Amino acid sequence: MMKKIILICTCVVALAATACSDWIDVAPKTNVESADLFTSESGFKNALIGIYGRMTFQETYGRQLTFGYMERLVQRYDVGGVVYDEVQAARYYDYENYDDSRNSQASIWANMYQTIANINNLLGYLETNAEYITTDGYYNLIKGEALALRAFHYFDLMRMWGPVYSEDPTADVVPYREVLGVEQVPPMPANELAQEILDDLHQADSLLVDDPMIYDYNSDDLFIGERQYRMNKFAVKALLARVYLWIGDKEQAGYYAGEVIDGCGLELVSNNTVDVSMKEETLFGLKMDNMEEDLADFWPTQVPYAGQSNFVIRQDNWQTVFERNTIGGNDVRGTVGRGFLTDGTNYLCRKYLGNSENDADGYYENIPLIRLSEMYYIQAECVSLSEADDIINTVRNVRGISRANNYSDFTREQDRLDALRDEYSKDFFAEGQYFYFLKRNNYSTFYRCPSSINMRNYYVFPIPDDEREYGVVDVEDENTEN
Repeated sequence: MMKKIILICTCVVALAATACSDWIDVAPKTNVESADLFTSESGFKNALIGIYGRMTFQETYGRQLTFGYMERLVQRYDVGGVVYDEVQAARYYDYENYDDSRNSQASIWANMYQTIANINNLLGYLETNAEYITTDGYYNLIKGEALALRAFHYFDLMRMWGPVYSEDPTADVVPYREVLGVEQVPPMPANELAQEILDDLHQADSLLVDDPMIYDYNSDDLFIGERQYRMNKFAVKALLARVYLWIGDKEQAGYYAGEVIDGCGLELVSNNTVDVSMKEETLFGLKMDNMEEDLADFWPTQVPYAGQSNFVIRQDNWQTVFERNTIGGNDVRGTVGRGFLTDGTNYLCRKYLGNSENDADGYYENIPLIRLSEMYYIQAECVSLSEADDIINTVRNVRGISRANNYSDFTREQDRLDALRDEYSKDFFAEGQYFYFLKRNNYSTFYRCPSSINMRNYYVFPIPDDEREYGVVDVEDENTEN
């Protein structure tokens, strides 16, 4: 059976009148009948929290879109401790034939659309069953988050399957739908999809104007606590900055980045000894329950690391990325015991390690998706060349790079971009953002890019084989017989 999964949720979403059961996957371990779920405020809240839960699946933000596949595309790791081999590395760009790439892309696509289906179902019931949400402000909170989450997913689909926007903004990207249904949907041009994303975000921005922005655990009302794990109002503004920068509107990108920097109440992290994932500056992240157990195969705590993990890097790689032999000797992002651990030969990023002795604050269960440092980098890209160096230096100095090594007076645009490229490479190690920076700026090569590869030919993922007809879902469901 062809598995066109564009419109289905994880289990069985009965589509249209042909099905007797109407199901939606609202949480990783709970299947609830959709019509019953959305007849109480708690049902709406559970559905929303369930969407965040499924975002932690390893097929998407729990691995592949953070430390997994997206980082392999920029050649981060020395697999199993083996010295980098550019011939082997080039396999990842054979999107049609190399199983790891082909299967990873297909799984990302399917799971992203499954989550979008859940979001669209929630948004649909918000329009028909709004009367069940009785707590003041909760309707706006739930709808604002749902709209922003839909935008978040479509934007990442566009960043993977869309064109280098500055080169071809009208190229077809992916199918877009804002309701749950089975009709065929053609791929949407990138500029039109960008507008749909921006429309959702601006609506979310208005709905979340009264977001309580409680970063701490709130025992009085769990639903409005720990807002950094939800698509809160400053996460929406940060995503607006991302999207506007992607489409080349630097005035708007800089404006929203500035709003976040000035208003979010967070500060850049200077010490990641305990706060390994920089949760204290995370604008939007996910909490992965049982991270230590679930990711143990990828981020082991026992030495030697070689043979236990395919996510280690060798010493020369570590030294180059974090400029350890020049300006980066005190940079916390690469320092052993802070950003990394080492067995003497191999280096392992600490962002996803579990450690029960230091886990009281939950930092070891944090998956960062948008951090404050990115807003500084976006702002630095949007101001004049004469202003950019001070903004980049602000982050570098907080991370431990001496002011004696500050950038001063960029004279060329390429110098600014190359400085930002190096910062993205360090700051977002194992977070999946570096590929997008390279693509947005259409770099033809980068550190450790195989010499046989011109990256400009590989920034656009091919549509997965099972999705080429767009929009028709084949669901084999033994529970749909009347």
